[in-house]
Amino acid sequence: MNQVGVFQAGLTAEDSIPALGTLLWIGDESDSEFKAAYEHCIAHSPQVALRSSMAEVFRRPAAAVHGIVIAQSQRTLISSELLGQLRHCYPHAEILSLMGSCCEGMHAKVLDPALSRTERLYSHQWTQVLPGWLQNCGGFELPAAGRCRSVAVVSATPAIGDALMDLAESTGATTIWCRDVSRWQVRRVDAIWWDDSVAYATTAAEWRKRTDRFSSGEWKPNHAWIANAPRHRQLIAASAGGVSLVVSKPFRIDALLAMLDTGQGNSDTSYSNLRVA
Repeated sequence: MNQVGVFQAGLTAEDSIPALGTLLWIGDESDSEFKAAYEHCIAHSPQVALRSSMAEVFRRPAAAVHGIVIAQSQRTLISSELLGQLRHCYPHAEILSLMGSCCEGMHAKVLDPALSRTERLYSHQWTQVLPGWLQNCGGFELPAAGRCRSVAVVSATPAIGDALMDLAESTGATTIWCRDVSRWQVRRVDAIWWDDSVAYATTAAEWRKRTDRFSSGEWKPNHAWIANAPRHRQLIAASAGGVSLVVSKPFRIDALLAMLDTGQGNSDTSYSNLRVA
């Protein structure tokens, strides 16, 4: 019996799926494209097992694995055979493949039977999927502090910002639309949602000028940027310029909802599978 077989034989039906499990991270956690996602996993998982490759996973099996994140930085398909072995070793674990910028477009024409569409996402989309995915596979959510009760949607036209305004309003948040705002026009707004119809990708210094327009004394609102497939360097610039959340189009709304005080809303509508173009 190999090492994986010995590991599985030592688990009973009761202790193979404990309430709090291990997140298995496969790949280079120091890669700049995956660093923020890895740090989120560290902060929100009871335990993280780090393995550099599939081969190391089978040499050093982890116990009580609830979720598996594969950080894929190379433009190659993951071996179906290795994935099959991984699923066999951890039959109760959910798998999520984070693909770096080198992998962009590789699944557009290639049918990959090893991973489903829901198991793959690009690294710049992690904020939209990973937080909820972690909770589903044994992670936890840190208590939120200072959630938002008012939102300013910045877009080129009201029609472009309409869906975002509806989303914020559905939670009970006071919502306004604007094309270009300074602190003399809008004060003490909790969150600013920037659409890339106005907020195109730029430098950290230019982002800082944008975010500072909404600051007043010690009041610093949260900023989110809704963009079409932002590059890694653009994410870094936005973050350095004061943007706390970036979501890429088409996006799932969970990450934006997490910024809001959803307890203010009266709607029972489920948004779990909704995506906004």
